[in-house]
Amino acid sequence: MLSAVPSTSLFQTFPNGPSLPRVLAGLLALVFTVTASVADAGVLSLTNGDRIHGELVVVDRDNVVWKSETFGDITVAKEKILSLETDKDLKIAGRDEPCALAGHRRQQWELYCDEGSGWVMDFPAIDRAEPYINFVGNPIIFRGNVAAAGVFENGNREREDWDINANFDVRNGDFHHLIGTQYQNQNSSEVDDLEKYRLSYDLRWIFAEKWFASGNSSMLHEEARNLDLSSSVGLGLGYLFFDTDKSAFSIQGGVSSLKEDYIDPSLSEDPSKRYAAGRTAWDFRYKFDLGPEIYYNQEFLQSLDRSEDYQSNAEIGVRTPLVKGILMDVKYAWQYDNTPSLDSEKEDTKMTIGVGYSW
Repeated sequence: MLSAVPSTSLFQTFPNGPSLPRVLAGLLALVFTVTASVADAGVLSLTNGDRIHGELVVVDRDNVVWKSETFGDITVAKEKILSLETDKDLKIAGRDEPCALAGHRRQQWELYCDEGSGWVMDFPAIDRAEPYINFVGNPIIFRGNVAAAGVFENGNREREDWDINANFDVRNGDFHHLIGTQYQNQNSSEVDDLEKYRLSYDLRWIFAEKWFASGNSSMLHEEARNLDLSSSVGLGLGYLFFDTDKSAFSIQGGVSSLKEDYIDPSLSEDPSKRYAAGRTAWDFRYKFDLGPEIYYNQEFLQSLDRSEDYQSNAEIGVRTPLVKGILMDVKYAWQYDNTPSLDSEKEDTKMTIGVGYSW
């Protein structure tokens, strides 16, 4: 920041009174100092010796996006950066208040935030940092994807299957809202309108750079497994290894309360089952440079009362872009319930190939 210059400071350097050339010289010196200070407000120094003047756009897990005065927005890998200087207050993931960057030394950032004294964090480990004004001005990020797959036959064999999925990721600062929906319908001469629909909601609050508290809930209706309504509500703690546009990996654990009501109660030892369970879950995705993205997520629930009562579900798939926004989604889904309804199998698997849209 520039300190205020008293209006008489130029005259005090000339004891015999200021002459016009001296005043002009002093004013030019002051203008030059201010201009240089403004120009040097943001400097990105690279390991090859280049210095790029401009301002910070965002720091993510792998790169720094820098707005160069000459070239506009450029993306630089973190390992190529020697130091970064900016006079803008920053929003660091996990911190609510603005933070000032005091120094970038030996791949470490020295930061000072409103709450107290300075602290140091590793520059390569920073998942996200951006100017605080950008964070306040545009706090909501909305992402998602929709995919549909179907089987339709007419003639000697009549069959109609639908499998529709929609997932949404809404981010408002340190709060992430993850919403998942699924609808399936099977209809053939052997099977008459077996429906499945699922709705899930996962709220994450990132309270530290990599740690988050989570609240999760889901509702499931699945006629093939005699489930009229299976619902769960839980709380947990998670760790975010990384989260960028290219890749993400997180794990979480906690406790959940489950309740299962059956369509035909006579096919279950307990017509309405409720129990507490320990929950673990993990999510992974990685996008290759050529375009395809792989993903894998799994959830495991273990009853705290009965060791034989547990269940798990998982999805692994590949999304391949066809044209901008349109993708092909190949997915393998696996579901296991060790204590199912009496006429149901413990394990269900399904492979689908569909077309979707992502944004």
